[in-house]
Order: sequence, then C-alpha cells, then structure tokens
Amino acid sequence: MKPFSKIRISFVRATYVLLGIAVAGVLAADPVPAGAGSTQDYASAVARARAAFIKKMSSHRPLVPSTAPALAPAGGATSLPTVNWSGFADVESGSNRVSSITGEWVIPNVQCPGGIYQYQDSINAQWIGIDGATNGTVEQLGSATQCFEGVEFYYVWYEMFPGGTVVEGTQACINNNVDCPQPGDRISASVTATPAGNYTLSLIDFNHPAEGFSVTASCAPATCLDSSAEWIMERPAFGLPFGFQIVPLANFSLTGFANGTLTSGGKTTEIEGFKDGPVYDVQMTDDTASYWLDCVGQQNFFGGPKLLLTSNPNACPTVSPIHGSFTITWDSSY
Repeated sequence: MKPFSKIRISFVRATYVLLGIAVAGVLAADPVPAGAGSTQDYASAVARARAAFIKKMSSHRPLVPSTAPALAPAGGATSLPTVNWSGFADVESGSNRVSSITGEWVIPNVQCPGGIYQYQDSINAQWIGIDGATNGTVEQLGSATQCFEGVEFYYVWYEMFPGGTVVEGTQACINNNVDCPQPGDRISASVTATPAGNYTLSLIDFNHPAEGFSVTASCAPATCLDSSAEWIMERPAFGLPFGFQIVPLANFSLTGFANGTLTSGGKTTEIEGFKDGPVYDVQMTDDTASYWLDCVGQQNFFGGPKLLLTSNPNACPTVSPIHGSFTITWDSSY
C-alpha cells in the first residue's frame, strides 16, 4: 500500500474514533412526550413533530448568507458566513455539472433545551447534496434531530426539488418514534445525477440498516443546474408571509463528515481538491451576524455562556478539509 493511502486511512479512522468518543455512552432518551397519557396521545405528538419537521425543512430556503459573499478564486478555502448552514460547498464556476457527491458522518448526540425552555423547538440536519449554494433548488439527503415539545426525534430524509422533504425509514420510526436512527449511528450517503436530469439518492445506516433507503427522481436540467456540491449541518429557514424564520440549532456533540468526494466534469476529487471553482468554508452565525453558532474545524471547544463574536478572527478561522474530512463544533443555538 502506498504511504499516502496509509495516511488517509489513519486520518479517517482517527476521525471516526473522535466522533465515536463524542457519542459513546449515550443513552436513548425517554421518547414519550411530557403529558402524553395514552398511546393515542403519544401517536398524536409524534405526528405533530413529524409534520412540523417536514414543514420547516421543505421551505426551499437554501443557503442564506449573513454577509455579502466574497468573490472567491478557484481552489483553496474561502470563508462564507451564513445564518443557516455550516460545512463545505464546492461551487462550479464554468460549464461543468456536478454528477455525484458522497459523504459519511456519525449522528451526534443532542442536548435539548431544559428548564423553562424545555418546549422550545430546535433542529439540526446533517446532509450532503447537489445545488442550493448559488440557486434555489436542492437534491439532498441526510439525517436530522428535532427537539419537539421536550422530546428528541431522529429522522432520515431526502428532498428533491420541487418536492418537499420526505421522511424515510421504518413505519415504526415514522409513526411511533421507535427503533429510529440514534446518536452514534454511522451514515453513508450519495447523490448521483445524469445529464438527462435523473437522480439517485441513497443512504445507509450501518447501525440500523432498516432505516436505509434509495430513491430515484428527476428534475429538468434547465431547472436543476447541478452547479454545486455540499456537506452541511443546517438549521432550517422556512418561509412565512412576512419573510422567513430560522429554527434554533439543536445543541449537538462533536460531529463532522468523512470521505467527502464529488465528481464534476468527469473528474472525481475530495472536497478540498476541487479546482473548477471556489471551495467555501461555510460558517453559521446568528441572524445579526454578530456571533458564531457553530464552526468547522474549531481547534477547541468554546461552548459555554460566552458568545464567540464574529469580530474575533481566532473564534472560527477559515480551514480546509483533510482528505475530504472535517469536524463541526456547536457553539450556540440562536
């Protein structure tokens, strides 16, 4: 085996060990909502949670920049602050189209709000996909955690423009919040696209195989432009009559992505190896762009009562993935 291959395997293993430590020993939370006094009440609460998740995730509000995006050169990593995404986005600057994207991650543990905030809703959605960074279409899939009425709900899902978010997995999970994906589950996902506008979206949950799925869909090439590839942690921004609202970011343990690759113009590269356009380090801020909500590649955990101001250049420095892998650290919810 070549030395480079050994280095790559060692890094990926280290990434999974690190992420595994972050979720090791997690005990499943009691899934029954407070006040759910019967099976019927519980089923109603699960249905309300799922309906709220789908509504907020289906708004077709992709990346929302918190400042005017910088004109970025091809290659290298350029900072792109937003109010609802963090991770990486590779954006085509020429005529090539992204034809596939892959990535792996570990579902993080989530700490839902407590005390007087225990019924505050929050979401984090971890996904890979094509489009959305520079246009209004998305072809994406992933996992998500929702804190709803004091209870954690875990989902696997996909969204294919112009349709809304579709929750996948077993009926026991969808209808009863039983045997769902859990913190620590290792996920592998991919999206492939053909020049004719045919897409295949596939997800594997190695710990709960029944939650995996593969779906096919189509979108006209003139509509879905296949102009970017993303590896993202999201708090959804959903439309309202007077504008849009952003859901608080659920507090998550250390997570990230591994083995992130894309194919564009017939060339397959890791995230940081993309040369046809800019590689954006997408960083999530509050909606006033004053402080960071989470950060890619943060060297230390800065969580706690002190907010990390965006004016501090050391709080969330611009970084690049290593062999398609990077970590994400939570700092604040909203």
